Amino acid sequence: MLDKTILITGASGFLGTWLADAAYQSGYRIIGIDLRAPFKPQIWANFATSSCETTDFAELLQGETLHAVCHLAGGASVAASVNDPFADFSSLLPGTARLALFLAKAQAQSRLYLFSSAAVYGNPMILPITEATQVLPISPYGIHKAISESLLFHYARIYNLNVTAFRIFSIFGPGLRKQLIWDVGQHALTAVKHGKRDIVLFGTGKESRDFMYVKDVCKAVLTVVAHDSTQKVEIYNLASGVESSIAEVAECLVNNLDLDVNISFNGEIRKGDPMNWRADISRLQELGFQSDYCLASGLKEIATWIKEVG
Repeated sequence: MLDKTILITGASGFLGTWLADAAYQSGYRIIGIDLRAPFKPQIWANFATSSCETTDFAELLQGETLHAVCHLAGGASVAASVNDPFADFSSLLPGTARLALFLAKAQAQSRLYLFSSAAVYGNPMILPITEATQVLPISPYGIHKAISESLLFHYARIYNLNVTAFRIFSIFGPGLRKQLIWDVGQHALTAVKHGKRDIVLFGTGKESRDFMYVKDVCKAVLTVVAHDSTQKVEIYNLASGVESSIAEVAECLVNNLDLDVNISFNGEIRKGDPMNWRADISRLQELGFQSDYCLASGLKEIATWIKEVG
């Protein structure tokens, strides 16, 4: 047993649920915060069904000494942030500030891991994207993640916090009922159900992303957490380091679903969507991290799940 405690905010979300299970299986005690009750209540040492803005952190922790805080709470949609920027801002910034100031005062030995996003990079001209690539977001979601990073980096300087930012690229896995892969699966299943053989997706199909399977994301996070860095501020890209076009991903998923469907694209680029992403993950690899899943093997598991849930 590690006998170390991790606090996870946004603990009942897609990634929070996977991370909690992985951390628990690795021997950590886990405490959670989310507006929704946890999927597996039995694995939690304590849980607050509330927000980071309203949680009584001291009461929740009950004297626990935190090793790490994985801060996942906040909005999780570029499109939603474009439609309602203030709601996206409000879901992330106030709670982040309140949590960080509590840690600085009461849990100074811990490290705060901000689950940021590759959206902070915007639409970079040079690939691969390193942690030193200019931060130039093109969506409110990316802007608010960048502001959160800046806030915490400055708090680290003046309040002696320990902060790590995870810039996560395109995560995917069973349970994520939104974004590209889920949408492609649903469009394809619906088309076949109605006797059709064609589906039309947004974009050109030539846009690319760097996809990372959710189990690999959790493995990467726990690799960094176990590293016990002595640096006050760190940044890690969390990705596979492999660039895949949207057309390739869609075709691979449909093939794994065993569906006879033709895929085309409408040529429309949605506001806030970048064109091409590929991450440099050398900093992560220096810690000994290696992916267990490639895109194809991850999509195979996704296809099995999509078939099960319809």
